[in-house]
Amino acid sequence: MDDLSSIAAKRKEACTTLLRRVREIQSGEGMGAASLSRIKGLLIDLAAQGTALFPDEDFAMPDAHGRAHMLDNAADDGYGLYLTVNLPGKESAPHDHGIWCVNAALSGTEIQRFYRRTDDGRKPGFATIEQIAEETMGAGSGIAMLDHDIHGTLVVGDKPSRALALYGYALNRFPAVVFFHPQFSSCRTVPSKRGAART
Repeated sequence: MDDLSSIAAKRKEACTTLLRRVREIQSGEGMGAASLSRIKGLLIDLAAQGTALFPDEDFAMPDAHGRAHMLDNAADDGYGLYLTVNLPGKESAPHDHGIWCVNAALSGTEIQRFYRRTDDGRKPGFATIEQIAEETMGAGSGIAMLDHDIHGTLVVGDKPSRALALYGYALNRFPAVVFFHPQFSSCRTVPSKRGAART
């Protein structure tokens, strides 16, 4: 059986290979629906390695709600590649991260709901959205979202959800994130972390 240092080395190599291929796709095709679909396939393949590369003991459980473990030491404007662990019942309000993202499930079950904005965005703090799709993510499945796609999540069942998440930027360099509250026809913006990360 591989020791932890050997597993970590293999995981690093696999993640480095993935990110190299993602950069090649972005350089050759840009980031549209077709290229993100290809990247989703690559991320699902990586997640399929399961505990051989991503054993539970290497990734601590969150104290509450969820936790993101960085898999690549992204710097400056590098991608953000993470293993996320979210506890049962963890829910996120519909939001737009302002950057593309691809997820691939390792274990557990998470509902992904997708929305579109139905107002013109001109009135500060006001927003209306409608749900347009829903997918249940489990092992072997994934999702891909373009810049400004809107989604919300809910972990169901009695086990945590574990997934790989790849973003166009590392979390500490995200653009502004907009959260939507449809019951109040409102939205709020969490300022970009990019400026703070450079100070």
